[in-house]
Amino acid sequence: MADLAALMANEGDVPAAVGTRLRAAVASRGPVRGATALRGSAPRPSWQPAAWLSAMATAAVVALVVFLILPRFGAPTDLSAAQILGRSLETMSAVRGVELLEYELSIAGVPGGPHRIQHLIDREQPARYRFVNYGSDGVPESAISQDPFSGRRSELIRVDGRNYIVRSPSRDVLFSFPQMVQAQIETVITMMQATADQKLTVLDTPGGRQYLIEMPPVTPKAGAGAFDLYQARAVIDARDFRIREFAASGTLLKQPYSVTFKLTRELLRARAEVAPAEFEIPAGASDVVLEGEGTGDPFSDVLVTVLRELGRVKG
Repeated sequence: MADLAALMANEGDVPAAVGTRLRAAVASRGPVRGATALRGSAPRPSWQPAAWLSAMATAAVVALVVFLILPRFGAPTDLSAAQILGRSLETMSAVRGVELLEYELSIAGVPGGPHRIQHLIDREQPARYRFVNYGSDGVPESAISQDPFSGRRSELIRVDGRNYIVRSPSRDVLFSFPQMVQAQIETVITMMQATADQKLTVLDTPGGRQYLIEMPPVTPKAGAGAFDLYQARAVIDARDFRIREFAASGTLLKQPYSVTFKLTRELLRARAEVAPAEFEIPAGASDVVLEGEGTGDPFSDVLVTVLRELGRVKG
């Protein structure tokens, strides 16, 4: 068996002609159906040493077909769609260190998509992150960063070709914007996992094997709920169960939503390898930088800082 397995591993994929002949042989076996069939009793043979050898050889060939040949003809994967989605959820929650992700993101109703997002997050301290949204020209359109260790929080917005950066002290450990996004994705994946009729397809791509899981469209019901999922699609890497592509549509707070995501780059490093400056939003020579007062509400901080500066300029 070891020699047979090694031979199959070295020979690579089964030739198409052999696959066609095997399928034709299986299809021509007659009307017998099912995994087992009841047959008439046959005379009991008297076993001889040669017969034992023949039976062992037959068993070896059967095992070879079942464990090595059939999987190459697209036999079903060992894992179900629900199990693959479960592994993906475990992967998202088990990451440690500082992770850098780059992905393309499109959201219905948000112009200028797909947006290229660069997302840096300390998985051991999720409130420490930097999130940058790049336009099609490669220039940042908006960004937000927060580092409880340095006690700084920054937000950037680009208006009329100029960057405006509002910086303020972060006295308390605040919420994590990337963690909120991940929580929403985990909610959708959990809803997909609970669906009974997911479609699972195994894709053999140049980059490796992937699982394509599709949730069939659901007819929207009258009176949308707080969070409804009408359709979803996920492409998951078979090596690490990380989501490579994702698309979903439904309603959120009774408002329709549609989002697509495609991971383009990932990098995981230890905390000691990441300089604190990477969690800052650097200011260019022509950028307008405003210093604000930090409170527990980062959105109010930006508005109050801008209005205070506007009032100072107006005298």
